[in-house]
Amino acid sequence: MKVFFCIKNAARVIENLLSKSTPYSGVSLYFRELPGFNTHKTRVLKRTMSEKHNTSADSMEKNKNTYPYEDAEKMGLEQSEKSFSEWSDYWESVRQDKQPNVLKDMHEPGYDWKANVNGGNHSTVDTKESKSSSKNDEASRWVFAMRHGERVDLTYGSWVPYCFDENGTYTRKDLNMPEKLTERVGGAESYARDSPLTRVGALQAALVGEGLRAAGVRLRHVYASAALRSVATAHHMLKGLQADPSVKIRVEPGIFEYKKWYAAKGLAPFMTPQELHNAGYNVDLNYKPYVNLGLNTDETVEEYYQRNEFVIHSAVRDTKEEGGNIIFVGHAATLEVTATALHRLEKKEEFPPYEISDTLLLVPYCAIAALREGPWRLVAPPCPPFASTSSGRFNWKILQDIVAPSQEK
Repeated sequence: MKVFFCIKNAARVIENLLSKSTPYSGVSLYFRELPGFNTHKTRVLKRTMSEKHNTSADSMEKNKNTYPYEDAEKMGLEQSEKSFSEWSDYWESVRQDKQPNVLKDMHEPGYDWKANVNGGNHSTVDTKESKSSSKNDEASRWVFAMRHGERVDLTYGSWVPYCFDENGTYTRKDLNMPEKLTERVGGAESYARDSPLTRVGALQAALVGEGLRAAGVRLRHVYASAALRSVATAHHMLKGLQADPSVKIRVEPGIFEYKKWYAAKGLAPFMTPQELHNAGYNVDLNYKPYVNLGLNTDETVEEYYQRNEFVIHSAVRDTKEEGGNIIFVGHAATLEVTATALHRLEKKEEFPPYEISDTLLLVPYCAIAALREGPWRLVAPPCPPFASTSSGRFNWKILQDIVAPSQEK
């Protein structure tokens, strides 16, 4: 009884403290199931971020606009409320022991990452084609396809009105935002339609580079979609890889995503290679793109695929003599487009028209797909994927049904 009484009183004290300390109120989730706490259930997750703090009018006036970020308290409100709701669902599933293990069945049984750190056959599609090529794996090239990292606009929603003043000067209003943004054509409006990465997005990209470095994989040819988020992802991935500065990013508009998705709000002018260089990105100023993409013209899904396929095929062929691994850093669809394009490379058979699949919904930020030469085939990436509370863990095997539905699993 004494223990019960102490816990009950402790729960009351915690709730009272948390009700006055909004930044730490999420901690109350841990105490929801304590004995005696059911009568004092927290209402923290039912509150909105716009709820007024229990502060006197005098102190409010005294501290008004003390810091630049204080005028942006409603920025990211909807996204934060959604996150709070998702956390509530998550903890309820944990409480009921229903939360799945994200590490289960993500890779083939017994796959040993340490044993495969320095190369070897990573293919898990058990076909004659893959077996016959295993002896050439040590010398064969890798081609990787990677989605960009976490982007500012999808994290905060409408962010530009809070972070740019009437003179176009940028001020960071959240620690997960870029420290600075350089000048570009179109200024704030262009950033609104061509989003930068968050700081977390930069870290995600660097982790992929770190994983490739740990696996002994080096890159020689780096192609990035002309979207700022893709160029930035390639840049931070190369930093994580600790690549030589001579390995520069080739900005390729041809692997930008389907233009029709931007019909409603329109596309911003892409940052020029010189603007990107001025912003600190290690881009190749001498690179001539395979495709000059018109931003104000329409395209069909097949045309979208054809321009991507043209770039991927051309890059693979043009770098064959020089050798070296390739990576295409683009968008969610870049993974399946690259896998499909290389599956069709050098084959004369008729293929059905390309269709965008629903796998896009299963490709998280900085997901990576891997293909191996001799002939080109989809294989397990040489480094593990990663997951965070805001990003799922990518299962590369979902691409198999798109690339070769008839192959044995």
